Amino acid sequence: MGMKNYIMKLSKNIKKTKYLFATMGPGETSQGRSLAKLVAKDGNEVIIAVRQKNNLGFFTKDKKFKVFLVDSAKKFDRLFKKEVPDVLVLCNSKSVRYYDNLSKKPLSAQTVFVSLDSNWLFLKGEEWYDFCEWLDKYFIVFSKKIFCLGLKKYGGNYYVPSKILKKIKTVGFVPSYNKIPLREKIKTRKKYKIKNDEKFIFSYFSGWGADHRHWAFDNLINSVEKLVKRGLKIKVLYVGPTDKIAPSKLQKKWLIVEGSHLSVEEFHCVLSSSDLVFQHQGLATLSQTVSAQIPTIANVMNLKDERHPRHAHAWEVGPFDKLGMCTMFYKDSPIIKISQEIEKLLYNQKEIEKMKKNQKRHYISGELNAYKEIQKLLNDKNKNRK
Repeated sequence: MGMKNYIMKLSKNIKKTKYLFATMGPGETSQGRSLAKLVAKDGNEVIIAVRQKNNLGFFTKDKKFKVFLVDSAKKFDRLFKKEVPDVLVLCNSKSVRYYDNLSKKPLSAQTVFVSLDSNWLFLKGEEWYDFCEWLDKYFIVFSKKIFCLGLKKYGGNYYVPSKILKKIKTVGFVPSYNKIPLREKIKTRKKYKIKNDEKFIFSYFSGWGADHRHWAFDNLINSVEKLVKRGLKIKVLYVGPTDKIAPSKLQKKWLIVEGSHLSVEEFHCVLSSSDLVFQHQGLATLSQTVSAQIPTIANVMNLKDERHPRHAHAWEVGPFDKLGMCTMFYKDSPIIKISQEIEKLLYNQKEIEKMKKNQKRHYISGELNAYKEIQKLLNDKNKNRK
């Protein structure tokens, strides 16, 4: 059943509910907004609790949402008790580290509690936070194959306790996006003055949730410089902060510096109009590249430099690399290797199509699946009250 028909059926049979979304960094905020838009489309009430002021910009066009800056446990507790939502969606489950009043027990017996998780951050035993065992469901925001490849049982690095594993549901990619029309791609490339004989690289490095990976920007610039010196025609659009980048590296003729002010819609439009995406470990951005089927390179931290090696970004991105959905490099990977991969994914049509095919094979749109699961949980809770 398609999304439109499913929502029409729900509208007739299920009373409207109140949803509270608690978001973290920009990646988690984009995940929460994507699901919230579907929830609101069905007529439900949506409240957004944003922990970082910078992420309020995600919701400037979402007039149906009530959006609050909630940057402390006390503020969150106050908002929750005032609204008493039917559903609380944690984006992601490590929210309990910052809203510590959540970590020990649920705030309401009447509420359905779920999370959107992509980084396996619900594992117990970390020094810096505990997880809330009382969550009704952990939604993993990509496919089951990708999740399983991250587990030790299948050659990955993670072991999930059985009591938590029982609560995990892989729903598909959140956020997920429709492909943009060809006319929009042409219009976007003209806007940024990309000529017909030029290749277009979209590059994004967050300045918030993951901190600014300025070294990844350096790797990109140094790698592309090698190709440009050989006469290859390439343009790079960089979206992200510039405060930690040497001014000389921002003045390349082939580099377009956009800053961090693209709207959510424009961000995806530009990303989808590119020939290659070069990013750090952000899985929300990677989700968009998979949705749009754009060849992708992810540049992640060295394992020895990670603050929490058990949750290293390499372990998170690794399954995508194994499935051929992106190529992963480390902080100290040789520039020549990165440069060769950029050239391959820009000019080798066989390799380009191979990655696109792998992305399409493992792509599942996740918002509707998550919404269906929440409706099941609501129905079960209502039955238990009778």
